[in-house]
Amino acid sequence: MIKILDLQSEKEYFLSPDDRLSCAIGNFDGVHKGHQKLLSLAAEKREEITKSAIFTFSIPASHIKNGSSLLMLPKERYPLFRKLGIDLLILADFDEISSISPSNFAEDLLFRRCQVRRAVCGFNFRYGKDARGNTESLKKSFEALGGTIAVCPPYRFREQTVSSSEIREALAVGNPERALAMMGRPYSLTAEVVHGKRLGRTLGFPTANQKFQKGRTIPKFGVYAVRVRIDGNVYCGVANVGVRPTVENTVSANCETFVFDYHGDLYGKTITTEFYGFLRPERHFSDVQTLKSAVELDMQSAALYFQAEKEHTLYET
Repeated sequence: MIKILDLQSEKEYFLSPDDRLSCAIGNFDGVHKGHQKLLSLAAEKREEITKSAIFTFSIPASHIKNGSSLLMLPKERYPLFRKLGIDLLILADFDEISSISPSNFAEDLLFRRCQVRRAVCGFNFRYGKDARGNTESLKKSFEALGGTIAVCPPYRFREQTVSSSEIREALAVGNPERALAMMGRPYSLTAEVVHGKRLGRTLGFPTANQKFQKGRTIPKFGVYAVRVRIDGNVYCGVANVGVRPTVENTVSANCETFVFDYHGDLYGKTITTEFYGFLRPERHFSDVQTLKSAVELDMQSAALYFQAEKEHTLYET
């Protein structure tokens, strides 16, 4: 489990006087392939380095500044950080950090207080009050104190720089496969299964209902071929993301999934639904029987999607 140093509370972990950190700095929402490259660079152990670390915010800055939706809940990033070789997570408050000068951030906070000796950042990194700091000023500050920095170049997919905003855009237009290619894994929703209207059960295909947490990125409304992780096992399925206009027309979006070949009660379980292929947009049907026929076709489409996928593996389970 990754160790956490919360700069506001300092409750969980303290640095020792001998610690020398190699530290990645950024938001890391989605932990996409560009992030992974940067974090792997930070995780490299060199002679003077004792720990690898990440300096980030409790809530990503893009969510605070621009209201951008989150590809992952902040804590969902932690296991991926650890898997990439990161020892320590340093959490800061965005409002506090954005109000200090670039020199105070680099020299007093990073180098002295957090004992960072090698800072790793992206090519477009900005920091400090009014975002006046950049990679050149960070390099100047660190080298004057005896530290070093490493700047990670952009990671590209089909001539496009991979970013969290590009992934959100791919999901917004119903292209989860593009999101998968940029993230290195499918976009997913991990949430508890809650009670719905039980209509699926009466139609012959019981569904698992999950709510998107507040602030989470919601894919384009529609029907998806999905994989579902339940108690360590993986199942294929078909999911509808939206407001169920035919039977309920809910205020907030949910994810309603029929899990193939699963037999059991899912209510109260926390499961992970992974989005692979967009099958069709959500639409209103004239009656429940027409809806049932459409869902049966959706199930066939999802089964065919995963049958074809066996020849072109998108994701190792």
